[in-house]
Amino acid sequence: MELKGKKVLVTGSEGFIGSHLTERLVELGANVTALVQYNSFNSWGWIDTFDKNVKDSINVVTGDVREYDGMKKIIKGQDVVFHLAALIAIPYSYLSPMAYVKTNVEGTTNVLEACLEYGVQKIVHTSTSETYGTALYVPIDEKHPMQGQSPYSASKIAADKMAESFYRSFNLPVAVIRPFNTYGPRQSARAVIPTIISQILSG
Repeated sequence: MELKGKKVLVTGSEGFIGSHLTERLVELGANVTALVQYNSFNSWGWIDTFDKNVKDSINVVTGDVREYDGMKKIIKGQDVVFHLAALIAIPYSYLSPMAYVKTNVEGTTNVLEACLEYGVQKIVHTSTSETYGTALYVPIDEKHPMQGQSPYSASKIAADKMAESFYRSFNLPVAVIRPFNTYGPRQSARAVIPTIISQILSG
Protein backbone atom coordinates (compact mmCIF):
# COMPACT_ATOMS: atom_id res chain seq x y z
CA MET A 1 0.00 0.00 0.00
CA GLU A 2 1.22 3.47 -0.89
CA LEU A 3 1.36 5.44 2.37
CA LYS A 4 2.23 8.86 1.01
CA GLY A 5 -0.63 11.21 1.79
CA LYS A 6 -2.49 8.58 3.82
CA LYS A 7 -3.84 9.38 7.27
CA VAL A 8 -2.00 6.92 9.49
CA LEU A 9 -2.47 6.31 13.22
CA VAL A 10 0.24 4.67 15.33
CA THR A 11 -0.76 3.46 18.80
CA GLY A 12 2.16 2.92 21.15
CA SER A 13 4.05 5.50 19.13
CA GLU A 14 6.15 6.62 22.09
CA GLY A 15 7.80 3.22 22.56
CA PHE A 16 10.85 1.49 21.07
CA ILE A 17 9.36 0.09 17.87
CA GLY A 18 6.50 2.58 17.63
CA SER A 19 8.81 5.59 17.66
CA HIS A 20 10.94 4.23 14.81
CA LEU A 21 7.81 3.38 12.83
CA THR A 22 6.43 6.88 13.39
CA GLU A 23 9.63 8.47 12.09
CA ARG A 24 9.65 6.20 9.05
CA LEU A 25 6.04 7.00 8.21
CA VAL A 26 6.87 10.70 8.26
CA GLU A 27 9.75 10.00 5.85
CA LEU A 28 7.31 8.18 3.56
CA GLY A 29 5.04 11.21 3.44
CA ALA A 30 2.19 9.88 5.56
CA ASN A 31 -0.04 12.20 7.57
CA VAL A 32 0.81 10.70 10.96
CA THR A 33 -1.21 10.78 14.15
CA ALA A 34 0.79 9.44 17.09
CA LEU A 35 -1.21 8.15 20.04
CA VAL A 36 0.63 8.35 23.36
CA GLN A 37 -0.74 7.35 26.72
CA TYR A 38 -1.43 10.25 29.03
CA ASN A 39 0.93 10.69 31.98
CA SER A 40 1.28 13.39 34.62
CA PHE A 41 4.77 14.29 33.37
CA ASN A 42 3.33 15.33 29.99
CA SER A 43 5.97 13.13 28.36
CA TRP A 44 5.70 11.81 24.82
CA GLY A 45 8.30 9.10 25.43
CA TRP A 46 10.81 8.72 22.61
CA ILE A 47 8.88 11.21 20.48
CA ASP A 48 10.36 13.89 22.75
CA THR A 49 13.78 13.08 21.25
CA PHE A 50 12.71 13.55 17.61
CA ASP A 51 14.19 16.34 15.52
CA LYS A 52 11.99 19.41 15.68
CA ASN A 53 10.99 19.23 12.02
CA VAL A 54 9.85 15.62 12.47
CA LYS A 55 8.03 16.33 15.70
CA ASP A 56 6.27 19.34 14.22
CA SER A 57 4.93 17.23 11.35
CA ILE A 58 3.22 14.73 13.67
CA ASN A 59 -0.20 15.12 15.24
CA VAL A 60 0.40 13.83 18.76
CA VAL A 61 -2.72 12.92 20.73
CA THR A 62 -3.02 11.54 24.24
CA GLY A 63 -5.43 8.75 24.96
CA ASP A 64 -5.87 5.20 26.20
CA VAL A 65 -6.74 2.14 24.12
CA ARG A 66 -8.82 0.90 27.06
CA GLU A 67 -11.34 3.71 26.49
CA TYR A 68 -13.54 2.86 23.52
CA ASP A 69 -15.22 6.25 23.08
CA GLY A 70 -11.86 7.98 23.05
CA MET A 71 -10.47 5.53 20.51
CA LYS A 72 -13.46 6.07 18.24
CA LYS A 73 -12.72 9.80 18.13
CA ILE A 74 -9.04 9.19 17.38
CA ILE A 75 -9.57 6.50 14.73
CA LYS A 76 -12.37 8.29 12.86
CA GLY A 77 -11.00 9.52 9.54
CA GLN A 78 -7.83 7.40 9.59
CA ASP A 79 -6.90 5.33 6.53
CA VAL A 80 -4.38 3.01 8.19
CA VAL A 81 -3.83 1.98 11.81
CA PHE A 82 -0.64 0.44 13.19
CA HIS A 83 -1.54 -0.96 16.60
CA LEU A 84 1.47 -1.35 18.88
CA ALA A 85 0.13 -0.16 22.25
CA ALA A 86 0.50 -2.91 24.85
CA LEU A 87 1.69 -3.82 28.31
CA ILE A 88 4.86 -5.81 27.68
CA ALA A 89 6.78 -6.60 30.88
CA ILE A 90 6.48 -10.37 31.41
CA PRO A 91 7.45 -10.42 35.13
CA TYR A 92 4.84 -7.79 36.01
CA SER A 93 2.16 -9.84 34.27
CA TYR A 94 2.43 -12.44 37.06
CA LEU A 95 1.59 -9.74 39.60
CA SER A 96 -1.25 -8.07 37.73
CA PRO A 97 -2.75 -10.34 35.06
CA MET A 98 -5.95 -8.31 34.75
CA ALA A 99 -4.02 -5.20 33.75
CA TYR A 100 -2.76 -7.15 30.74
CA VAL A 101 -6.24 -8.33 29.85
CA LYS A 102 -7.59 -4.77 29.97
CA THR A 103 -4.83 -3.24 27.83
CA ASN A 104 -3.82 -6.05 25.50
CA VAL A 105 -7.15 -7.80 24.97
CA GLU A 106 -9.83 -5.19 25.64
CA GLY A 107 -7.67 -2.39 24.25
CA THR A 108 -7.04 -4.29 21.03
CA THR A 109 -10.74 -5.10 20.73
CA ASN A 110 -11.57 -1.40 21.11
CA VAL A 111 -9.17 -0.57 18.28
CA LEU A 112 -10.62 -3.30 16.05
CA GLU A 113 -14.22 -2.24 16.71
CA ALA A 114 -13.48 1.40 15.95
CA CYS A 115 -11.60 0.47 12.78
CA LEU A 116 -14.56 -1.63 11.67
CA GLU A 117 -17.05 1.15 12.40
CA TYR A 118 -15.13 3.76 10.43
CA GLY A 119 -13.99 1.58 7.53
CA VAL A 120 -10.24 1.80 8.06
CA GLN A 121 -8.47 0.52 4.95
CA LYS A 122 -5.71 -1.46 6.69
CA ILE A 123 -4.87 -2.44 10.28
CA VAL A 124 -1.56 -3.95 11.36
CA HIS A 125 -1.70 -5.53 14.80
CA THR A 126 1.67 -6.08 16.44
CA SER A 127 1.98 -9.32 18.37
CA THR A 128 5.04 -11.08 19.80
CA SER A 129 7.05 -14.28 19.50
CA GLU A 130 6.08 -14.92 23.13
CA THR A 131 2.77 -16.29 21.84
CA TYR A 132 4.66 -19.43 20.75
CA GLY A 133 6.22 -20.06 24.17
CA THR A 134 9.12 -22.49 24.49
CA ALA A 135 9.80 -23.95 21.06
CA LEU A 136 8.35 -27.42 20.50
CA TYR A 137 10.38 -27.60 17.28
CA VAL A 138 12.77 -25.38 15.35
CA PRO A 139 12.70 -23.37 13.29
CA ILE A 140 9.40 -22.03 14.57
CA ASP A 141 6.85 -21.34 11.85
CA GLU A 142 3.30 -20.00 11.83
CA LYS A 143 1.90 -23.49 12.39
CA HIS A 144 3.65 -23.75 15.76
CA PRO A 145 1.11 -24.06 18.60
CA MET A 146 0.48 -20.98 20.71
CA GLN A 147 1.28 -21.47 24.39
CA GLY A 148 0.16 -19.14 27.15
CA GLN A 149 3.22 -19.53 29.34
CA SER A 150 2.65 -16.22 31.13
CA PRO A 151 -0.30 -13.89 31.61
CA TYR A 152 1.45 -11.57 29.15
CA SER A 153 1.73 -14.17 26.40
CA ALA A 154 -1.82 -15.36 27.06
CA SER A 155 -3.10 -11.80 26.67
CA LYS A 156 -1.28 -11.41 23.37
CA ILE A 157 -2.64 -14.74 22.12
CA ALA A 158 -6.15 -13.53 22.95
CA ALA A 159 -5.51 -10.22 21.18
CA ASP A 160 -4.24 -12.05 18.09
CA LYS A 161 -7.32 -14.24 18.06
CA MET A 162 -9.59 -11.21 18.34
CA ALA A 163 -7.84 -9.73 15.31
CA GLU A 164 -8.28 -13.02 13.46
CA SER A 165 -11.95 -13.14 14.42
CA PHE A 166 -12.57 -9.64 13.06
CA TYR A 167 -10.96 -10.70 9.79
CA ARG A 168 -12.98 -13.91 9.54
CA SER A 169 -16.27 -12.53 10.88
CA PHE A 170 -16.35 -9.02 9.42
CA ASN A 171 -13.71 -9.13 6.65
CA LEU A 172 -11.76 -6.43 8.48
CA PRO A 173 -8.46 -5.90 6.60
CA VAL A 174 -6.20 -6.69 9.56
CA ALA A 175 -2.78 -8.34 9.53
CA VAL A 176 -0.91 -9.71 12.55
CA ILE A 177 2.88 -9.54 12.79
CA ARG A 178 4.95 -11.36 15.43
CA PRO A 179 8.41 -9.80 15.83
CA PHE A 180 11.03 -11.95 17.52
CA ASN A 181 14.16 -10.47 19.11
CA THR A 182 14.10 -6.93 17.77
CA TYR A 183 16.99 -4.68 18.74
CA GLY A 184 18.34 -1.22 18.13
CA PRO A 185 18.44 2.34 19.45
CA ARG A 186 15.89 3.24 22.15
CA GLN A 187 15.52 -0.36 23.29
CA SER A 188 15.39 -1.15 26.99
CA ALA A 189 18.71 -2.41 28.36
CA ARG A 190 16.74 -5.26 29.96
CA ALA A 191 15.89 -6.81 26.59
CA VAL A 192 17.60 -10.03 25.50
CA ILE A 193 20.11 -8.74 22.95
CA PRO A 194 21.23 -5.65 24.96
CA THR A 195 21.64 -7.93 28.00
CA ILE A 196 23.82 -10.37 26.06
CA ILE A 197 25.95 -7.55 24.64
CA SER A 198 26.37 -6.02 28.11
CA GLN A 199 27.44 -9.37 29.54
CA ILE A 200 30.00 -9.85 26.76
CA LEU A 201 31.41 -6.36 27.26
CA SER A 202 31.68 -6.86 31.02
CA GLY A 203 33.54 -10.14 30.54
